[in-house]
Amino acid sequence: MHQNRCPHRLCVPAAAVAFLFVLVSGPLFSSAKAADFMIRSADRTGQLIWSNAFPAGVVTIETANVVTGRWSVGSNFFTSNSVGGATVPLAPSNTFVRLLAVDISTNTPRHFTNLVESYGILDTVAGNGQSSTDTNHWLPSYEGAWATNVSLSRPHIAFGDPWGNVLIVDQRSSSVLKVTPEGRLFTYAGTHTAGNNGDTGWATNMHLNNPNSGWMGGDGTFYILDTLNGKGRKVDTNGWMTTLFTTAPMGDGRAFWVKSDESVAYFGSGPTEVTNLNRWTSNGVITVVRSGFGDMGNIIGDERTGDLYISDRNAHRVYRFTTNSSNGVLTPIAGNGTQNDLPGGGDGGSALLTGLRFPRSVWFIPNGGYFIGEHSPGNRIWYVDPAGIIHRWMNGSDANHQRVGDGQWFYANPTAPKVSRVRCANTDPFGNMIITESNYGYVRRIRFQRLTP
Repeated sequence: MHQNRCPHRLCVPAAAVAFLFVLVSGPLFSSAKAADFMIRSADRTGQLIWSNAFPAGVVTIETANVVTGRWSVGSNFFTSNSVGGATVPLAPSNTFVRLLAVDISTNTPRHFTNLVESYGILDTVAGNGQSSTDTNHWLPSYEGAWATNVSLSRPHIAFGDPWGNVLIVDQRSSSVLKVTPEGRLFTYAGTHTAGNNGDTGWATNMHLNNPNSGWMGGDGTFYILDTLNGKGRKVDTNGWMTTLFTTAPMGDGRAFWVKSDESVAYFGSGPTEVTNLNRWTSNGVITVVRSGFGDMGNIIGDERTGDLYISDRNAHRVYRFTTNSSNGVLTPIAGNGTQNDLPGGGDGGSALLTGLRFPRSVWFIPNGGYFIGEHSPGNRIWYVDPAGIIHRWMNGSDANHQRVGDGQWFYANPTAPKVSRVRCANTDPFGNMIITESNYGYVRRIRFQRLTP
Protein backbone atom coordinates (compact mmCIF):
# COMPACT_ATOMS: atom_id res chain seq x y z
CA MET A 1 0.00 0.00 0.00
CA HIS A 2 1.46 3.37 -1.01
CA GLN A 3 0.45 6.84 0.04
CA ASN A 4 1.23 10.32 -1.22
CA ARG A 5 2.83 12.46 1.48
CA CYS A 6 1.94 16.12 1.14
CA PRO A 7 4.56 18.82 1.77
CA HIS A 8 5.11 19.97 5.31
CA ARG A 9 7.64 22.31 6.91
CA LEU A 10 9.49 22.16 10.17
CA CYS A 11 11.29 25.34 11.29
CA VAL A 12 14.20 25.10 13.69
CA PRO A 13 15.93 28.32 14.93
CA ALA A 14 19.72 28.20 15.14
CA ALA A 15 21.43 29.74 18.14
CA ALA A 16 23.65 32.81 17.67
CA VAL A 17 23.47 32.83 13.86
CA ALA A 18 20.42 34.09 11.98
CA PHE A 19 19.56 31.25 9.67
CA LEU A 20 16.69 28.82 9.66
CA PHE A 21 16.35 25.20 8.59
CA VAL A 22 13.18 24.27 6.78
CA LEU A 23 12.12 20.73 5.89
CA VAL A 24 10.04 19.70 2.92
CA SER A 25 9.13 16.06 2.42
CA GLY A 26 7.20 15.38 -0.76
CA PRO A 27 5.09 15.28 -2.72
CA LEU A 28 6.21 11.74 -3.40
CA PHE A 29 5.14 8.14 -3.12
CA SER A 30 6.39 6.21 -0.14
CA SER A 31 5.71 3.27 2.07
CA ALA A 32 3.62 4.17 5.11
CA LYS A 33 6.05 5.01 7.92
CA ALA A 34 5.54 5.66 11.62
CA ALA A 35 8.03 8.52 11.65
CA ASP A 36 8.46 11.36 9.15
CA PHE A 37 11.68 12.42 7.44
CA MET A 38 13.15 15.11 9.68
CA ILE A 39 16.20 17.20 10.54
CA ARG A 40 17.77 15.84 13.72
CA SER A 41 20.26 18.63 14.27
CA ALA A 42 21.76 21.71 12.65
CA ASP A 43 24.62 23.95 13.75
CA ARG A 44 26.24 27.26 12.91
CA THR A 45 28.82 25.67 10.60
CA GLY A 46 26.07 24.47 8.27
CA GLN A 47 26.32 20.82 9.35
CA LEU A 48 22.96 19.09 9.51
CA ILE A 49 21.84 15.56 10.30
CA TRP A 50 18.61 14.01 9.06
CA SER A 51 16.73 10.87 10.01
CA ASN A 52 13.93 8.67 8.64
CA ALA A 53 15.16 9.07 5.08
CA PHE A 54 14.38 6.36 2.56
CA PRO A 55 16.78 3.41 2.91
CA ALA A 56 17.21 3.57 -0.86
CA GLY A 57 16.56 7.12 -1.92
CA VAL A 58 17.84 10.57 -2.76
CA VAL A 59 17.93 13.63 -0.49
CA THR A 60 18.09 17.07 -2.12
CA ILE A 61 19.27 20.19 -0.28
CA GLU A 62 17.81 23.56 -1.28
CA THR A 63 18.65 27.00 0.11
CA ALA A 64 17.22 30.53 0.10
CA ASN A 65 18.06 33.83 1.81
CA VAL A 66 14.41 34.42 2.78
CA VAL A 67 11.86 31.74 3.43
CA THR A 68 9.46 33.26 0.89
CA GLY A 69 12.21 33.87 -1.67
CA ARG A 70 13.58 31.93 -4.60
CA TRP A 71 14.94 28.52 -3.61
CA SER A 72 18.22 27.37 -5.13
CA VAL A 73 18.77 23.69 -5.75
CA GLY A 74 21.91 22.42 -4.08
CA SER A 75 23.47 19.02 -3.69
CA ASN A 76 21.88 15.60 -4.00
CA PHE A 77 22.88 12.66 -1.84
CA PHE A 78 22.10 8.99 -2.29
CA THR A 79 20.73 7.49 0.92
CA SER A 80 21.38 3.87 1.81
CA ASN A 81 20.02 4.03 5.36
CA SER A 82 17.61 6.19 7.31
CA VAL A 83 20.18 8.52 8.95
CA GLY A 84 22.57 10.81 7.07
CA GLY A 85 24.06 14.24 6.99
CA ALA A 86 25.73 16.97 4.97
CA THR A 87 27.37 20.37 5.28
CA VAL A 88 25.50 23.28 3.72
CA PRO A 89 27.36 26.44 2.57
CA LEU A 90 25.98 29.39 4.54
CA ALA A 91 25.60 32.96 3.34
CA PRO A 92 26.85 35.86 5.53
CA SER A 93 23.23 36.76 6.25
CA ASN A 94 20.24 34.49 6.82
CA THR A 95 20.24 31.06 5.23
CA PHE A 96 17.17 28.90 4.98
CA VAL A 97 17.55 25.24 4.13
CA ARG A 98 14.96 22.67 3.16
CA LEU A 99 15.30 19.01 2.27
CA LEU A 100 13.45 16.86 -0.21
CA ALA A 101 13.48 13.06 0.05
CA VAL A 102 12.43 10.67 -2.70
CA ASP A 103 12.29 6.89 -2.85
CA ILE A 104 14.27 5.13 -5.60
CA SER A 105 13.62 1.62 -4.33
CA THR A 106 11.04 -0.55 -6.06
CA ASN A 107 8.66 0.03 -3.13
CA THR A 108 7.05 2.76 -5.21
CA PRO A 109 5.92 2.63 -8.87
CA ARG A 110 7.48 6.07 -9.27
CA HIS A 111 11.03 4.93 -8.41
CA PHE A 112 12.48 5.31 -11.92
CA THR A 113 10.89 8.74 -12.36
CA ASN A 114 12.25 9.78 -8.98
CA LEU A 115 15.75 8.77 -10.09
CA VAL A 116 15.45 10.47 -13.48
CA GLU A 117 14.21 13.68 -11.86
CA SER A 118 17.16 13.66 -9.46
CA TYR A 119 19.51 14.16 -12.43
CA GLY A 120 19.75 17.41 -14.38
CA ILE A 121 21.88 19.09 -17.00
CA LEU A 122 23.93 17.25 -19.64
CA ASP A 123 27.24 18.86 -20.55
CA THR A 124 30.59 18.08 -22.17
CA VAL A 125 33.59 17.73 -19.86
CA ALA A 126 36.32 17.28 -22.47
CA GLY A 127 36.91 16.72 -26.17
CA ASN A 128 36.02 18.72 -29.26
CA GLY A 129 34.69 15.70 -31.16
CA GLN A 130 36.44 16.77 -34.35
CA SER A 131 38.31 13.59 -35.21
CA SER A 132 37.51 9.90 -35.12
CA THR A 133 40.88 8.67 -36.39
CA ASP A 134 42.52 6.07 -34.17
CA THR A 135 45.77 7.99 -33.58
CA ASN A 136 47.53 10.20 -31.04
CA HIS A 137 46.09 13.72 -31.31
CA TRP A 138 48.02 15.28 -28.44
CA LEU A 139 49.56 18.74 -28.96
CA PRO A 140 51.72 20.62 -26.43
CA SER A 141 49.29 23.54 -26.64
CA TYR A 142 46.62 21.37 -25.00
CA GLU A 143 48.36 21.52 -21.62
CA GLY A 144 46.30 23.90 -19.49
CA ALA A 145 43.80 24.57 -22.29
CA TRP A 146 40.04 24.45 -21.94
CA ALA A 147 39.25 20.74 -22.03
CA THR A 148 36.39 21.13 -24.50
CA ASN A 149 38.82 22.57 -27.08
CA VAL A 150 41.12 19.53 -27.00
CA SER A 151 41.11 16.57 -29.40
CA LEU A 152 41.13 13.40 -27.31
CA SER A 153 42.77 10.21 -28.58
CA ARG A 154 40.29 7.34 -28.21
CA PRO A 155 39.49 7.78 -24.50
CA HIS A 156 38.33 4.45 -23.08
CA ILE A 157 37.21 5.27 -19.56
CA ALA A 158 36.95 8.28 -17.24
CA PHE A 159 36.43 8.67 -13.51
CA GLY A 160 35.59 11.52 -11.18
CA ASP A 161 37.83 11.92 -8.14
CA PRO A 162 36.93 13.13 -4.61
CA TRP A 163 38.01 16.72 -5.43
CA GLY A 164 35.81 17.24 -8.47
CA ASN A 165 38.41 16.48 -11.15
CA VAL A 166 37.72 14.06 -14.00
CA LEU A 167 40.52 11.65 -14.96
CA ILE A 168 40.46 10.34 -18.54
CA VAL A 169 42.38 7.28 -19.72
CA ASP A 170 43.32 8.58 -23.18
CA GLN A 171 44.42 5.38 -24.89
CA ARG A 172 46.22 6.50 -28.05
CA SER A 173 48.04 9.42 -26.41
CA SER A 174 49.38 6.89 -23.86
CA SER A 175 48.39 9.14 -21.02
CA VAL A 176 45.84 9.93 -18.35
CA LEU A 177 44.42 13.44 -18.50
CA LYS A 178 42.91 15.50 -15.70
CA VAL A 179 40.08 17.99 -16.15
CA THR A 180 39.78 20.39 -13.23
CA PRO A 181 36.43 21.61 -11.86
CA GLU A 182 37.09 24.86 -13.75
CA GLY A 183 37.36 22.93 -17.02
CA ARG A 184 41.11 23.13 -17.68
CA LEU A 185 42.98 20.05 -18.94
CA PHE A 186 46.35 18.85 -17.63
CA THR A 187 48.45 15.72 -17.97
CA TYR A 188 47.97 13.47 -14.92
CA ALA A 189 50.13 10.49 -15.93
CA GLY A 190 52.23 9.54 -18.95
CA THR A 191 54.29 11.64 -21.34
CA HIS A 192 52.11 11.32 -24.49
CA THR A 193 54.82 9.14 -25.98
CA ALA A 194 54.35 5.38 -25.80
CA GLY A 195 57.16 3.65 -23.97
CA ASN A 196 58.41 1.98 -20.80
CA ASN A 197 60.98 3.80 -18.68
CA GLY A 198 60.64 2.00 -15.36
CA ASP A 199 58.27 1.32 -12.52
CA THR A 200 58.59 4.23 -10.11
CA GLY A 201 58.60 8.00 -10.46
CA TRP A 202 56.44 11.07 -10.79
CA ALA A 203 53.45 10.04 -12.89
CA THR A 204 54.00 12.75 -15.49
CA ASN A 205 57.59 11.52 -16.07
CA MET A 206 56.64 7.87 -16.56
CA HIS A 207 55.86 6.36 -19.96
CA LEU A 208 52.64 4.44 -20.52
CA ASN A 209 51.86 2.32 -23.55
CA ASN A 210 48.27 2.14 -24.76
CA PRO A 211 46.51 2.32 -21.38
CA ASN A 212 43.02 0.93 -21.83
CA SER A 213 41.35 0.98 -18.43
CA GLY A 214 41.59 2.35 -14.93
CA TRP A 215 40.06 2.31 -11.48
CA MET A 216 39.44 5.09 -8.96
CA GLY A 217 40.05 4.25 -5.30
CA GLY A 218 37.83 5.78 -2.67
CA ASP A 219 40.64 7.96 -1.33
CA GLY A 220 41.57 9.31 -4.78
CA THR A 221 44.32 6.81 -5.55
CA PHE A 222 44.14 6.02 -9.27
CA TYR A 223 45.04 2.72 -10.90
CA ILE A 224 45.92 2.38 -14.59
CA LEU A 225 45.86 -0.74 -16.77
CA ASP A 226 48.99 -0.16 -18.86
CA THR A 227 48.17 -2.82 -21.42
CA LEU A 228 51.10 -3.01 -23.83
CA ASN A 229 53.59 -2.65 -21.00
CA GLY A 230 51.78 -5.46 -19.18
CA LYS A 231 51.55 -3.47 -15.96
CA GLY A 232 49.04 -2.42 -13.37
CA ARG A 233 50.05 1.06 -12.24
CA LYS A 234 49.20 3.02 -9.11
CA VAL A 235 49.25 6.81 -8.80
CA ASP A 236 48.92 8.10 -5.23
CA THR A 237 47.25 11.37 -4.29
CA ASN A 238 50.63 13.16 -4.49
CA GLY A 239 51.17 12.13 -8.12
CA TRP A 240 53.76 9.42 -7.44
CA MET A 241 53.53 6.34 -9.66
CA THR A 242 54.47 2.80 -8.66
CA THR A 243 53.84 -0.54 -10.32
CA LEU A 244 51.32 -2.81 -8.64
CA PHE A 245 52.08 -5.82 -10.84
CA THR A 246 53.80 -6.85 -14.06
CA THR A 247 52.65 -9.55 -16.46
CA ALA A 248 52.86 -10.27 -20.18
CA PRO A 249 51.51 -7.58 -22.54
CA MET A 250 47.73 -7.77 -22.35
CA GLY A 251 46.90 -7.29 -26.00
CA ASP A 252 43.60 -5.47 -26.19
CA GLY A 253 43.44 -5.56 -22.38
CA ARG A 254 40.44 -4.05 -20.69
CA ALA A 255 38.39 -4.41 -17.50
CA PHE A 256 40.12 -3.41 -14.26
CA TRP A 257 39.04 -3.43 -10.64
CA VAL A 258 41.20 -3.11 -7.52
CA LYS A 259 39.89 -3.88 -4.04
CA SER A 260 40.25 -0.98 -1.62
CA ASP A 261 42.87 -2.74 0.54
CA GLU A 262 44.88 -3.73 -2.58
CA SER A 263 44.71 -7.38 -1.60
CA VAL A 264 43.36 -8.38 -5.01
CA ALA A 265 42.87 -6.94 -8.48
CA TYR A 266 41.13 -8.31 -11.56
CA PHE A 267 41.88 -7.40 -15.16
CA GLY A 268 41.10 -8.64 -18.66
CA SER A 269 43.48 -9.69 -21.42
CA GLY A 270 43.54 -11.33 -24.82
CA PRO A 271 45.42 -11.09 -28.10
CA THR A 272 42.63 -9.40 -30.10
CA GLU A 273 39.52 -9.73 -27.93
CA VAL A 274 39.41 -9.61 -24.13
CA THR A 275 38.68 -13.27 -23.45
CA ASN A 276 40.56 -13.92 -20.19
CA LEU A 277 39.77 -12.71 -16.68
CA ASN A 278 42.93 -12.55 -14.56
CA ARG A 279 43.43 -12.16 -10.83
CA TRP A 280 46.43 -10.60 -9.09
CA THR A 281 46.87 -11.03 -5.35
CA SER A 282 49.13 -9.04 -3.06
CA ASN A 283 51.55 -11.97 -2.74
CA GLY A 284 52.45 -11.32 -6.39
CA VAL A 285 50.64 -14.28 -7.97
CA ILE A 286 48.68 -13.74 -11.20
CA THR A 287 46.30 -16.43 -12.41
CA VAL A 288 43.68 -16.79 -15.15
CA VAL A 289 40.45 -17.34 -13.21
CA ARG A 290 38.21 -17.75 -16.25
CA SER A 291 38.64 -17.79 -20.02
CA GLY A 292 36.22 -17.99 -22.93
CA PHE A 293 34.59 -14.58 -22.68
CA GLY A 294 33.43 -13.07 -25.96
CA ASP A 295 35.03 -9.66 -25.37
CA MET A 296 34.91 -8.23 -21.87
CA GLY A 297 34.16 -4.59 -21.36
CA ASN A 298 34.39 -2.94 -17.96
CA ILE A 299 33.99 -4.68 -14.62
CA ILE A 300 33.12 -3.67 -11.06
CA GLY A 301 33.58 -5.63 -7.85
CA ASP A 302 31.53 -5.90 -4.68
CA GLU A 303 33.78 -5.24 -1.67
CA ARG A 304 31.45 -7.15 0.67
CA THR A 305 30.91 -10.38 -1.24
CA GLY A 306 33.87 -10.47 -3.61
CA ASP A 307 31.52 -10.89 -6.57
CA LEU A 308 32.46 -9.29 -9.89
CA TYR A 309 30.03 -7.80 -12.38
CA ILE A 310 31.23 -8.13 -15.96
CA SER A 311 30.01 -6.69 -19.25
CA ASP A 312 30.70 -8.93 -22.24
CA ARG A 313 29.97 -7.11 -25.45
CA ASN A 314 30.29 -10.05 -27.85
CA ALA A 315 28.09 -12.23 -25.62
CA HIS A 316 25.54 -9.36 -25.42
CA ARG A 317 25.25 -9.95 -21.69
CA VAL A 318 26.16 -8.67 -18.26
CA TYR A 319 27.19 -11.28 -15.69
CA ARG A 320 27.73 -11.73 -11.99
CA PHE A 321 30.85 -13.79 -11.33
CA THR A 322 31.12 -15.44 -7.92
CA THR A 323 34.83 -15.30 -7.19
CA ASN A 324 34.71 -16.95 -3.75
CA SER A 325 33.40 -20.16 -5.27
CA SER A 326 35.94 -22.82 -6.24
CA ASN A 327 34.32 -23.04 -9.67
CA GLY A 328 33.76 -19.32 -10.20
CA VAL A 329 30.05 -19.36 -11.07
CA LEU A 330 29.05 -17.06 -13.95
CA THR A 331 25.40 -15.96 -13.87
CA PRO A 332 23.71 -13.68 -16.45
CA ILE A 333 21.93 -10.70 -14.87
CA ALA A 334 21.06 -8.75 -18.05
CA GLY A 335 20.80 -9.56 -21.74
CA ASN A 336 19.39 -12.61 -23.49
CA GLY A 337 22.54 -13.40 -25.46
CA THR A 338 21.30 -11.80 -28.69
CA GLN A 339 20.83 -8.28 -30.02
CA ASN A 340 17.05 -8.68 -30.22
CA ASP A 341 14.43 -8.45 -27.48
CA LEU A 342 12.51 -11.54 -26.52
CA PRO A 343 8.83 -11.25 -25.53
CA GLY A 344 8.73 -9.39 -22.23
CA GLY A 345 12.06 -7.64 -22.82
CA GLY A 346 12.94 -4.09 -23.83
CA ASP A 347 12.26 -0.75 -22.15
CA GLY A 348 10.13 -1.46 -19.07
CA GLY A 349 10.58 -5.23 -19.37
CA SER A 350 12.89 -7.87 -17.98
CA ALA A 351 16.59 -7.15 -18.30
CA LEU A 352 17.23 -10.86 -18.91
CA LEU A 353 14.84 -10.85 -21.89
CA THR A 354 16.29 -7.70 -23.42
CA GLY A 355 18.59 -7.81 -26.43
CA LEU A 356 21.65 -5.83 -25.41
CA ARG A 357 23.82 -4.65 -28.28
CA PHE A 358 27.51 -4.85 -27.42
CA PRO A 359 27.36 -3.79 -23.75
CA ARG A 360 30.69 -2.26 -22.75
CA SER A 361 30.16 -1.13 -19.16
CA VAL A 362 28.29 -1.90 -15.96
CA TRP A 363 28.09 0.38 -12.91
CA PHE A 364 26.09 0.13 -9.68
CA ILE A 365 24.52 2.89 -7.59
CA PRO A 366 23.71 2.60 -3.87
CA ASN A 367 20.09 1.41 -4.25
CA GLY A 368 21.26 -1.81 -5.93
CA GLY A 369 20.30 -0.69 -9.45
CA TYR A 370 22.92 -0.40 -12.17
CA PHE A 371 23.70 1.26 -15.48
CA ILE A 372 24.75 -0.50 -18.69
CA GLY A 373 26.49 1.34 -21.51
CA GLU A 374 26.33 -0.06 -25.06
CA HIS A 375 28.90 0.42 -27.78
CA SER A 376 27.96 0.47 -31.50
CA PRO A 377 25.46 -0.49 -32.84
CA GLY A 378 23.47 -0.21 -29.59
CA ASN A 379 24.72 3.20 -28.46
CA ARG A 380 22.30 3.30 -25.54
CA ILE A 381 22.59 3.68 -21.78
CA TRP A 382 20.23 1.52 -19.73
CA TYR A 383 19.25 1.53 -16.08
CA VAL A 384 18.33 -1.81 -14.49
CA ASP A 385 16.36 -1.40 -11.27
CA PRO A 386 16.78 -3.67 -8.22
CA ALA A 387 13.85 -5.82 -9.40
CA GLY A 388 15.61 -6.60 -12.71
CA ILE A 389 13.46 -4.33 -14.90
CA ILE A 390 15.35 -2.40 -17.57
CA HIS A 391 14.69 1.26 -18.42
CA ARG A 392 16.20 3.30 -21.23
CA TRP A 393 18.27 6.10 -19.70
CA MET A 394 19.70 7.69 -22.87
CA ASN A 395 19.39 6.97 -26.55
CA GLY A 396 22.16 7.13 -29.13
CA SER A 397 23.34 6.19 -32.61
CA ASP A 398 26.56 5.80 -34.59
CA ALA A 399 26.53 9.47 -35.62
CA ASN A 400 28.72 12.06 -33.95
CA HIS A 401 26.48 13.60 -31.27
CA GLN A 402 29.08 16.03 -30.02
CA ARG A 403 27.41 18.38 -27.50
CA VAL A 404 23.91 17.32 -28.57
CA GLY A 405 21.63 18.17 -25.67
CA ASP A 406 24.27 20.08 -23.73
CA GLY A 407 22.80 22.65 -21.36
CA GLN A 408 19.45 20.86 -21.23
CA TRP A 409 17.85 18.30 -18.94
CA PHE A 410 19.40 15.01 -20.04
CA TYR A 411 15.98 13.30 -20.24
CA ALA A 412 14.34 15.93 -22.47
CA ASN A 413 13.17 14.17 -25.66
CA PRO A 414 14.38 10.79 -24.36
CA THR A 415 14.12 9.06 -27.75
CA ALA A 416 16.46 11.60 -29.39
CA PRO A 417 20.01 10.20 -29.81
CA LYS A 418 22.51 12.12 -27.69
CA VAL A 419 25.40 9.67 -27.24
CA SER A 420 27.42 7.41 -29.52
CA ARG A 421 29.76 4.43 -29.11
CA VAL A 422 29.66 4.53 -25.34
CA ARG A 423 32.76 2.97 -23.77
CA CYS A 424 31.78 3.61 -20.19
CA ALA A 425 29.02 5.14 -18.07
CA ASN A 426 29.75 5.44 -14.35
CA THR A 427 29.20 7.84 -11.46
CA ASP A 428 31.69 9.98 -9.55
CA PRO A 429 31.84 10.33 -5.73
CA PHE A 430 29.19 13.07 -5.92
CA GLY A 431 26.74 10.98 -7.97
CA ASN A 432 27.33 12.77 -11.30
CA MET A 433 27.23 10.41 -14.30
CA ILE A 434 30.43 10.38 -16.38
CA ILE A 435 30.04 9.09 -19.97
CA THR A 436 33.05 8.25 -22.13
CA GLU A 437 32.38 8.31 -25.89
CA SER A 438 35.49 6.93 -27.50
CA ASN A 439 35.42 7.02 -31.26
CA TYR A 440 34.68 10.73 -31.59
CA GLY A 441 36.71 11.50 -28.49
CA TYR A 442 34.73 13.26 -25.80
CA VAL A 443 33.55 12.84 -22.23
CA ARG A 444 30.09 13.93 -21.09
CA ARG A 445 28.54 14.43 -17.66
CA ILE A 446 25.00 14.43 -16.28
CA ARG A 447 24.79 16.51 -13.12
CA PHE A 448 23.35 14.80 -10.05
CA GLN A 449 21.29 17.89 -9.35
CA ARG A 450 17.62 18.64 -9.77
CA LEU A 451 16.59 21.38 -12.14
CA THR A 452 13.89 22.99 -9.97
CA PRO A 453 12.96 22.93 -6.29
